[in-house]
Amino acid sequence: MTLSDDFSTNRHVVGFERPLEIVLPPRRHPDLCFDDGNIAVLSGSYYFIIHQGLVCRHSAPLATAIKELNWMVPSLKSSSCFIRSTLTYKIKDFETTSAILRLSTKYEVDHLRNDIIRIMSPVWPRTLGHWEFREAEATNQAGFYEPRSIYPHPLLVINLAREAKAPELLPSAYYDLSRCSPSDIVMGHPASPTDAERQFLHDDDVMNVFRGKEHVARFLSSFIVSHLEGRGSSVSCIYRTDRLENSVEMMSQRTCRASFEAITFEMVRDVNGVVLHRTTDPLFAMMDADLMQTRNGPHGRINVAFRACEPCRLEFSAAVDAAREELWLNLPDWFSVELESWP
Repeated sequence: MTLSDDFSTNRHVVGFERPLEIVLPPRRHPDLCFDDGNIAVLSGSYYFIIHQGLVCRHSAPLATAIKELNWMVPSLKSSSCFIRSTLTYKIKDFETTSAILRLSTKYEVDHLRNDIIRIMSPVWPRTLGHWEFREAEATNQAGFYEPRSIYPHPLLVINLAREAKAPELLPSAYYDLSRCSPSDIVMGHPASPTDAERQFLHDDDVMNVFRGKEHVARFLSSFIVSHLEGRGSSVSCIYRTDRLENSVEMMSQRTCRASFEAITFEMVRDVNGVVLHRTTDPLFAMMDADLMQTRNGPHGRINVAFRACEPCRLEFSAAVDAAREELWLNLPDWFSVELESWP
């Protein structure tokens, strides 16, 4: 069969040619280019004319890289936000901040790295007091907890802390992530609101989160057993039998015990945690157990079922404060974070 007799469809397929990619030359950055600069740094589609002495003063690795080059226009893989930050630093969002922290760690720009970690510390603090302030900032006027509206996801912070060698951010970030469900922890989180790519924890970090989550849950269970179940009255309880004068007052001698029994029931049910979006949060659960005795009910009055006498309430409040502080101090050990000091 001759070629003209070939009726195969393959004979009529036109060869596919990939379009040529047009590579545009880098453009001069409109802001960070100085007329008296003596070195050009390429970053993406821009180049920056800056001062070599200033760059070398800020970063020893960049100084070494420039010294090894025999020409005055090196091309360094960098970021415009990093270059801008070495000259004038201003936080815009977490995505920019994390990029600057990674690069300042890589290029050993210590003052910039320390500044960013100091700015991030109030959100991922070392002390329980700062954590409480952070949690209050994430709670709206209706009492609902909405941390993702103002804080970055803890999974992203854990990965950033690992890359930037900032372990002081890890205990609070681990605890924050441990309050999520196991499926949410394993399935990762988008790298940014505009990026569909997801970030995942390293296997070791996943195990650290689950191990710490179990320790924290056990601590809460032990707290309920030790400080609530069958809790007796304070030695200063106003309803003690030896202080009662008549039969009417004697009927009130179980008031404080009944109040703690009601609080125990509420903690096990975790109703407030569900309503306020604070489930699996032992620090909040213990604090809420204390607040139940002074919080107003739906009618603007304190629920007498949760109200012990003042001496018993104060004694339980002190136990809550001590337990919450103990939990916080144990976070590095439970989540396998090595730190020189904590908090």
